[in-house]
Amino acid sequence: MSFNVFNRVNGLPLTIFVLLSSLFLFLGWYLESQEQQSRESKARVVAQQVASSIEVFAADRRRALKDLMITWPDYHPNPVDWFQAHAKTLQYVLPGFDDIIWANPQQRIVWSINPDYRDSIKQIPLSNYGLNFDATEAGEFATALKKREDSQFYVFIARAINPYELEHGYVAASFDIRSTLFVMVGELVGGDFSLAVSDGGQVLKSNNQFDVSQPVVHQPVSFAGRDWTLSLQADRPEISPGAVLAVLGVLMSSLIAFFLHRQLKSAFRLNLSQERYRAASESALDAILVFAEQSHGQDFDLVEANQVARQLFSANQLNFKAYPLSRQLERLELESLMMPALEVCRSGAGYEKTVQVHSRWVRAEWIKIQIVKAGQGIAVTVRDITADYHNQQALEASEAKFRRLVENLNGHFIYSHGLDGEVSFVSNSVTDILGYSPDWFRNNHDQCIKTQPQIIKMVRGQLLMGVRPDPYIVEYYTADGEIRQIEYRDSPVFDDDHCLVAIEGIGRDVTQDLALQRKVSYQANHDQLTGLFNRYAFDRQLRKQLQVVAKSQQASTLCYIDMDKFKLVNDTCGHQAGDELLRQVSGLLQSAISEQDILARVGGDEFCLVLPELGAGQAEPRLQQLLNLIREFRFAWGDNVFHIGASIGVVEMNDEGRSAGELIKAADHACYQAKSSGRNRYCIYDSNDKQIGHRQDELRWVNDIQKALHEDRFELFHQVIEPLSQPVRGKHYEILVRMVDEQGDYVSPGIFIPMAEQHGLMTKIDEWVFEHTLTALEQHPEHVEQLDKCAINLSGVTLGNEAFLDKVIAHLHHSSVPAEKLCFEITETAAVTNLSLARHFIDSLRALGCQFALDDFGAGMSSFTYLKNMAVDYVKIDGSFVRNLAQDKSNYVTVKAIHEIASSMHKQTVAEFVTDEQTRQLLIQMGIGYGQGFALGKPAPLMPMLKSDSQLQPRLRVV
Repeated sequence: MSFNVFNRVNGLPLTIFVLLSSLFLFLGWYLESQEQQSRESKARVVAQQVASSIEVFAADRRRALKDLMITWPDYHPNPVDWFQAHAKTLQYVLPGFDDIIWANPQQRIVWSINPDYRDSIKQIPLSNYGLNFDATEAGEFATALKKREDSQFYVFIARAINPYELEHGYVAASFDIRSTLFVMVGELVGGDFSLAVSDGGQVLKSNNQFDVSQPVVHQPVSFAGRDWTLSLQADRPEISPGAVLAVLGVLMSSLIAFFLHRQLKSAFRLNLSQERYRAASESALDAILVFAEQSHGQDFDLVEANQVARQLFSANQLNFKAYPLSRQLERLELESLMMPALEVCRSGAGYEKTVQVHSRWVRAEWIKIQIVKAGQGIAVTVRDITADYHNQQALEASEAKFRRLVENLNGHFIYSHGLDGEVSFVSNSVTDILGYSPDWFRNNHDQCIKTQPQIIKMVRGQLLMGVRPDPYIVEYYTADGEIRQIEYRDSPVFDDDHCLVAIEGIGRDVTQDLALQRKVSYQANHDQLTGLFNRYAFDRQLRKQLQVVAKSQQASTLCYIDMDKFKLVNDTCGHQAGDELLRQVSGLLQSAISEQDILARVGGDEFCLVLPELGAGQAEPRLQQLLNLIREFRFAWGDNVFHIGASIGVVEMNDEGRSAGELIKAADHACYQAKSSGRNRYCIYDSNDKQIGHRQDELRWVNDIQKALHEDRFELFHQVIEPLSQPVRGKHYEILVRMVDEQGDYVSPGIFIPMAEQHGLMTKIDEWVFEHTLTALEQHPEHVEQLDKCAINLSGVTLGNEAFLDKVIAHLHHSSVPAEKLCFEITETAAVTNLSLARHFIDSLRALGCQFALDDFGAGMSSFTYLKNMAVDYVKIDGSFVRNLAQDKSNYVTVKAIHEIASSMHKQTVAEFVTDEQTRQLLIQMGIGYGQGFALGKPAPLMPMLKSDSQLQPRLRVV
């Protein structure tokens, strides 16, 4: 290429590249400067938000301390107890206080609410903490910054309780700066900021390093009388938009210049390629002959032939002037080609044919002829295919022999397919395996596939590199709709240039082999009696879950479950009964877990359960539900009925580095503690204190219940009772209660009722339910007209509360709701335990017209003598007998007996936990008066029902 051509081809693209690159570099610089200003503005806004949050935090707690001082009693028999209670409440309500201290008028510490160092700081003067009251105005807080032995900074503030009467002493408070700033700053400042908070010359908190080349925002902050400085810098993004624009712009400029260069270069090469075309014709492997049409249009004259044509045909045959095309074809014994040649010249459509020649003028046995129109004549291309023809014949003979060989394969078939995945060949034995004919399978291969492995692309990649891949399995639907697994062993097929042209191999039916492998694997990993994981498989699953916990930093829970009374069943009824019990218990456990939970039988009557992504505290409702399920389970064998319980040891799986074996041991130990504590319960393992975690949860629940009572965060629900063998006389339902937490979510009674009973709060809840129920009814007199009975539950401790009884009687005397429309429910256990108190309570309210129902009858297995001597109107049969009524004969007999005895005493019967229509029909056949359960009506809020259409025909709902 000449020098001028070189300049034209390269000079213009280079100029365009320089201009475009300069433009994009300028735009990148401008965008970067704008981005820097945006980061500075963002840092300033966040700094103001953080400063405001810190100042509000400090102001709230100063105000709370002042409120505490204002409410300080002039006289109290035990001011320390008063201070401890109120200061502790203040610390709970407003987190952030490290400690709250009371000092005497001499400014020496009397009491600290922090038990960790309460005794060590008594009588220490407040001045030791840097507090200077002389420099502080009356009524204002003295403040000081202190660095303790743990190298953490604390802010101390203090003030006289009454600045004008110092005999009450002083109240001081300390704030852990690290914890406070972590809460205040962490909510607003993400990881994309560098931050520092300083008090004078002391740096209180810092994260990341400031980039000295970037602007820093300094925001003054006032915290509890201290003047702080908040320094904030928005981190520079790892990928700068300006830099990205500049880089992409340069790349785009390069591409534009490159493509322009290519286009110019192609244009200059066009002339060169045309010159080379003639040379290519002479070097072609085929014979090329060009014929001109004669004037009359019925024949052609040879005007040009290349070197290959001269070698293929004899010299006399190529005499230009001696013979027209028709004469030459006669000498070659190919007269039949004359008409196609004329047709090509006339229509322009090409013609192709393979012929065998016997003329001595042609040095080939088999030739392939192509005729195309060329201007006013035709061009004839002739290729010697003699060698290819004989090779093809040999190949077909070899292929026929190969087909005869592969068609007799048993359980295997031979296949071949192209690089596009289209099947080009499959042996007849595929019919014996899949039921499809070879032709149908070739054309519809993809329609037969059920699933194929995800590694199929990797297999294709290995074949392209000339590597024979490992066998893989594809699942097919057979012609009969069955599923077969076929193992493929692919082999690459290359041409002479070592280019992959096809894939061939052997397919083998491995369906039975895989089924046998799955069976063996299942037996090796599952307990034969229950079908659950065995100990070996569970250990492997537990180690996997530990890896997940370590990676996700999200705790899980391991439960060790030991069945109570299993030995009694084994010894009483034999091992066959014990095996059946284990099968039923495993089914019971499986019904209570989710798909992601891991359950295994690891011993005779021992099970292990892993609850993924649930810490021990989060798992407690699940554990309680599991215990209730097992407690309600009845195992019947012959004439014997057993109540089965369970003790559960619980250990949290966290990132503490404990092995699977150590976790199982810990859970086993906790299970032992549960058994020692009375069985049929769970115990959470704590290496330091086995009871502290549970105790803290109890105290938190007690506080939540008290707060809910104070804030009126309970809601009345109701559940209807369907008359089964009694006439409809009006609306009847049972009043239920739900606690509403601070987020507005319902708390199940199964959680807060046991805590309330244990800590003496049940009477307050009963009082709340009674008063709000009666108030609601009084506000809806049209509903009361349709009401037959409204049932209200009472706890056992309430039965002995004379003050509660007096309140009920007084309220009923002044209420517009008739007493005979109310029915109080008491449990069988509570009634029998407090028999004399229960009789007094019942007799007092029955005298006003109220009725009573004996709830959960049968669960306590008390004597029917108590029922005979107790003035109740309804007997509610415990749901544990009703739930499996259709499947459990013993439950059926028990329910029927309770009904017949109660009826003989002229008491109505109510069946609890009616969950399906089959149970309802059986209860009707027995003559049970009423039914209650989800199949008849689920619990629902009371107020919407009271406001509903009072004109609807009432249905009888009795409790």
